[in-house]
Amino acid sequence: MISKLILGIVPLLVATHLYGEEVANRPNVLFIAVDDLRPELGCFGAEVKTPNFDKLAASGAIFSKAYCQQAVCGASRVSLMTGLYPTKTGEHTFHVKDWRKRHPKVVTLQQNFQAQGYHCVGMGKIYHGNSGPDIDPAHWDDWEKVAGKSYALPESLTAQANNTARKGKQPKGPSTESAEVDDNFYREGQLADVAARKLAELSKAKKPFFLAVGFQKPHLPFVAPKKYWDLYQREDFVMPSNRGVPPGYPPYATNRGAGELVAYADIGQVSPKDFPKALNQRLLHGYAACVSYTDRNLGVVLKALEKNGLAENTIVVLWGDHGWKLGDHSSWCKHTNFECDTRVPLFVRAPGKKGSLEVKQPVELIDLYPTLCELSGLQAPAHLQGKSFAKLLAQPETHHRDTAYSVYPHGKFMGHSIRSGNYRYTEWHDRKSGEVTARVLTDLVEDPGETTNVVNDPAHARSLQLVQKQLTDRIASALK
Repeated sequence: MISKLILGIVPLLVATHLYGEEVANRPNVLFIAVDDLRPELGCFGAEVKTPNFDKLAASGAIFSKAYCQQAVCGASRVSLMTGLYPTKTGEHTFHVKDWRKRHPKVVTLQQNFQAQGYHCVGMGKIYHGNSGPDIDPAHWDDWEKVAGKSYALPESLTAQANNTARKGKQPKGPSTESAEVDDNFYREGQLADVAARKLAELSKAKKPFFLAVGFQKPHLPFVAPKKYWDLYQREDFVMPSNRGVPPGYPPYATNRGAGELVAYADIGQVSPKDFPKALNQRLLHGYAACVSYTDRNLGVVLKALEKNGLAENTIVVLWGDHGWKLGDHSSWCKHTNFECDTRVPLFVRAPGKKGSLEVKQPVELIDLYPTLCELSGLQAPAHLQGKSFAKLLAQPETHHRDTAYSVYPHGKFMGHSIRSGNYRYTEWHDRKSGEVTARVLTDLVEDPGETTNVVNDPAHARSLQLVQKQLTDRIASALK
């Protein structure tokens, strides 16, 4: 009897050992989210100084046609982390702290890694604000708290204290600040330092890690140490030429106001069309300064990865949660289906894969979940609606998707939009009846700023017929 028991235990111990060895040999994942970052980076052709983003691009792959599923923080992030479209979950708001109550059984990205042997650590903005441990506490092994300040200058703090525009909410200070302070005075610099220290700690662990780091800049307010402002001359900044909207673009679907800017102490209820030149240039300057500040903070994290001997066995993925308007369409912020709001920067560097690779195939942020599972050798949950694009890291010309699908609600209307080839096609549906209330087709080669609606142009009739069917199919697929 004892000998039979021993014979049964030995294979189990061997299998357990082999499984433990298999898990230990899996790649780590460094998962970096950046808030409100459009592809305004050197490696995407912009004149913003971003040496660390550019270095990451040179060592991995950049995706020039990557799209979010909804151009607002919370909805975009929940979609990515759950692997489900907002159309499916109904999660459309920026503030999604309670989404887990509505979807208690959904296996999130880091939850899937945790269940298959990974040590999962989070810090910064991964869902909304710094609410990761509040939303999904059981599925983070550690959540790192980060200190640091939001403002440095006395006048900024006074303006914040005196701002009553947000009754019942934390008051906002000025929309910009340039102060002679160290990199780690502000919270973003502290976050980079915490991430670097955590990487040193994780390098000594036996289990592979999934480390999520969420940078908030260049989200408003545009606050960065003065040296990043000094990288640019303010008079060099000019407003975009696409100040209008396409004919037929319904008023309820635009973000014609200043968006979240109105809550800041130095803005108020002023239409962006009435912003003086000096304010426009200050905001453009501030966005660029914050992007360069985030570039520095990214560099701190990537250097820590190398210093601790982790770079060769770590998948690095960096994504922006949505795009952003910098005065485009006489507006600021996000909250629409325009190309500049839905297109995002995306980088993937994986062990054994090529560097300096540009992938021009359309991909969606929802595709990251299955992609990371495949690259890590993990089983992916059956509920995922995204498609792995791991093959593109070796064969960038391989077909992945025909279209990229995004949505945005405005009141009683839902905007459904796709990027298909040279076109962006958007329909607005009455959310109760389903009736199509407006349609816009833009040719992004002829009209990259999206100012002309060619939906009734006979020259584009065949293309319109194709994209209408594609969008209908994408909506139906997202609801399954």
